[in-house]
Formats: sequence, C-alpha cells, structure tokens
Amino acid sequence: MSGFYALPLGVIAFVILAALLAAATLGYRGHRWLLERRDETDTESHDHLLAAVLGLLALLLGFTFSLSLNRYETRRQLVVQEANALDTTWLRAQLLDPSNRQEISGLLRDYLDARLDWSEADTPETAARTNALERKLWAATGRVMRSDTSPLLSRALMDAVTEDFDMADTRSAARLAHVPDRVLNVLFLYALLSAAMLGYTSAAKGKPQRIATSAVLTLLTLAMVMILDIDRPRTGAITVTQQPMEELKQSWR
Repeated sequence: MSGFYALPLGVIAFVILAALLAAATLGYRGHRWLLERRDETDTESHDHLLAAVLGLLALLLGFTFSLSLNRYETRRQLVVQEANALDTTWLRAQLLDPSNRQEISGLLRDYLDARLDWSEADTPETAARTNALERKLWAATGRVMRSDTSPLLSRALMDAVTEDFDMADTRSAARLAHVPDRVLNVLFLYALLSAAMLGYTSAAKGKPQRIATSAVLTLLTLAMVMILDIDRPRTGAITVTQQPMEELKQSWR
C-alpha cells in the first residue's frame, strides 16, 4: 500500500473514513443478521470487548505517532545543526586574507541560498545546485590550503566545510526516513477491525448510534492523517521550520 500513502492527504482521509464507516456498518448489520437468524435478542454486554479493542488501537496509534514524531524532531534538530555548522565555516572564513575571504564568503552565501531552496522544494534541480556549489566550495577551499600562510587556519576551514557537506547528506537521508509501510498497514487494518467491533457492539443495543459512531471514526481518521502528515517532510502541511537558516542568512548580510 505504499502507493496509497503517497496520495494527497485529502484523498487518504476520505478513503480511510469511508472504509471505517463501511466496516462499522458491516459489523452492525452482521450482528443484526445473526440475531434475526437465531430469532433471539442479545442481552449480553460487549462493552468490555470494545474497550479492550479500542485500548489496543490507542496503543498502536501512540506507537506510530511516536515513530513519526521522532523523525520530525530529528529533521528539526538537523536544521539547527546545519545552521551552526555553516556559521562556523563563515566565521573561520572571515579570518582569511582578503582575496580568499571574499571568494569563500561569496560561495557560502550562494550555498546557503541553495540549501534554503532545497529545504523548501526538494527537487532534482535544487539537489543539483547544492552539489555544484559543493564542488566549487571544495575547490576554493583547496586553493586556500595551497596559498594560505596559516596551515592551522586552512585545516580548520577544511574541517568546517567538510562538516557542512556531511550535514547536507545527513538531512537528505533524514528526509527519506519514514514510518515503515508495514506499521501503517497494521494500523489501518486494526482500525478497520475496531470499527467493525464498534458497529457490532451498537447492534447489541438495538440501534446503530450513527452520530456517536461517526464522531469516533472521524476522530480516528484525523489521528491517522496527522501521523501521515508529520511523516511527510516534503509535501505535508506540518513541516520543519527553516528559521535558523533564515536568521543565519540575515546575519551574513
């Protein structure tokens, strides 16, 4: 179902809610059919079974939400770490001689702009721009090492530039890390079974309780869609703020 989770969130929400409502209706009608076939009335309470099912569903929701939230927090921390790494490179570049300082500073400004563009739209074009500037920045760093009279400063600059490149690769890898599809599939399947159990329990009370059932299933759908939204660093509505990088850009001016 990996293709299903790649659909727009609005479509996913509609499909999930429709599936849950259908499962609840199926559970209700299935129980009523059994009672009519046996020509009897179900006086046994199934509330304890429903409570157990919904309790386990809440546990699965919490586990999946924790997975997606941890990935979101990792992406947020990496933005701060990359901004700090770039600022360190900038400060060390200001200690170079005027010609080298001007070249490195100009490339760093362009590189920061490229990283911001990549953060807003992770496309092959923005990734290619980042790679091209990395090659230019590395070549300029090599020229600094060959021409600068301070080997310690040149080595410190090289280490800082290398860390910048490592942070860019780490952020790219973090964007590719998602909640496993198998976990999402199990959650969706168990939500369907819980909806069917909810309808089954309603049938024992003699009426479908449509308003309450629809409200519960709608809340369940919102929770599942929010998990998917957090797990989408590129297209989701809940995205990591780039404020540290923006503030760094302002400070370099």
